[in-house]
Amino acid sequence: MRRLSRPEAQAQTRERLLDAAEQAFAAEGFGGASLDRIAEEAGFTRGAVYSNFADKADLFVAVLDRRLERRRHEVAAAMSAAANPTEFLASLRSPAWRTSATSGEAREWLLLRDEFRLFALRNPGASAPLAHHERRERDYYAQATAHLLGQLGVAPVAEPRLVAAMVMALDDLMRQHEIDPEDVPESTFADALELLLQAAVALARTGPGRRSEPATNRRRPRRAVGSR
Repeated sequence: MRRLSRPEAQAQTRERLLDAAEQAFAAEGFGGASLDRIAEEAGFTRGAVYSNFADKADLFVAVLDRRLERRRHEVAAAMSAAANPTEFLASLRSPAWRTSATSGEAREWLLLRDEFRLFALRNPGASAPLAHHERRERDYYAQATAHLLGQLGVAPVAEPRLVAAMVMALDDLMRQHEIDPEDVPESTFADALELLLQAAVALARTGPGRRSEPATNRRRPRRAVGSR
């Protein structure tokens, strides 16, 4: 076998550490996972971890980055297979999507990221790598929403990163579903995304300068107290 170059060996070490870390974090959470056990499972010493990652938080975010890339490819494949946003949303609602391994992992890692976000809020040193990861995630949502709007023939009706942040915020619906599936069905994320797309189409049709006055600014008839 050809001997690996130093960069190739370092890349291989990093990938083995990431594999071990992903399993450890999924099984034990961010707080419970041990760097010593991660290194041992990967076949290295703790020093190998610090040769590739600044600390445990840096390792966790690197795992998040790798998982985001996998998710990006999965969603891109679903978008490519769909002729239009309606078909794409139907695929998100399908049992095949909801029961897929990657969809299950997404729910699991959403909870793990929540755990890490609390840690980052309490430990400012961990905020920077998480912020970098979430910017990449917003990049991904910006590209995805631009693709869907393009299929609808609609120009962006708001700053793309604002739209991306709004779509990213829909992840909270998955948390709500996990806590109260009876009141928040599993399809709620797709339903909310569809509503945002419909709103974008409606706003685009009004044209510049012809948007309706916000409902909060309209004058309503005064009602007597207690009237219905």
